[in-house]
Amino acid sequence: MSAWNDKLEFLKSIRKDWCNSDYIEFLIQKVWRIEKPVNVVDFGCGYGYLCDLLMPLLPKGSTYTGIDNSEKLLEAAREHLEKYEFNVKLINADLREYVPVEKYDLAVCNAVLRHIPNPKEILKKMIDSVIENGMIACFEVDRPIEEAGLFCSAIDNYSLGQAEYYRKICEYEYNNGGRDYRTGIKIPQFMQELGLNNVGIRMNDSVKFVSPTMEEYEEKRKIFAQSKGYYEVLENAEGVSPLVSVLTKEEQEQFFENQRKIASTVVCGNGYLIQAPCVLISYGWK
Repeated sequence: MSAWNDKLEFLKSIRKDWCNSDYIEFLIQKVWRIEKPVNVVDFGCGYGYLCDLLMPLLPKGSTYTGIDNSEKLLEAAREHLEKYEFNVKLINADLREYVPVEKYDLAVCNAVLRHIPNPKEILKKMIDSVIENGMIACFEVDRPIEEAGLFCSAIDNYSLGQAEYYRKICEYEYNNGGRDYRTGIKIPQFMQELGLNNVGIRMNDSVKFVSPTMEEYEEKRKIFAQSKGYYEVLENAEGVSPLVSVLTKEEQEQFFENQRKIASTVVCGNGYLIQAPCVLISYGWK
């Protein structure tokens, strides 16, 4: 069973204002210069976020194939993507076991590679899935940059020192064969090492902004809190990170106290909230 089966609402909340479509339009037209219909394959498609973001901006006649190991997310995608007129195909498969059969013009993924140990192997599969001169584009974040982009006017989250605790936890997980939360900034290097041409990297300019003066403030604050997992933090007396054992007892206590302090401030407070996701978009051609 996929660990993402019960994450649909969380994924929807975190993708809210994740990327600005006008910036993606700029990439498609001015940087990638996609002028003819393309067949797109989405590695780890989830409920179809990249389909929503990319496909309406691509030339008419383009097709979309999504691959994911969560049947629950694929069910949501089937229902959600029915509205589109272009051809949509969804495949239930584990990316670690999936072997590309068909060839596509463009292979994409969003916030996937940093959650998989040995992400370079998945990137290699993406390259294998495209035709000669086909393109690969990966949307991913870098954990330190993402954390630095968080601001809450009601609490000085920066001075709490939570970033250093996260650094220790992420470093421990990576060194023990787990995820690498710095994958986002390493992808251009991986692309170059795997032989892609004209490798480049951009950063989407979307910034989440929640103001107490907004009529929909409560709704936006709720979505913001969901996207950061703050409700889960408050429901779990011991926090939400299972890897805190790498911290000393005193550090663990401080880590959890900081988590709850930030979470309760955002969930129950009334301050300004700003989050710069800083989504890195790496791309190259086969």
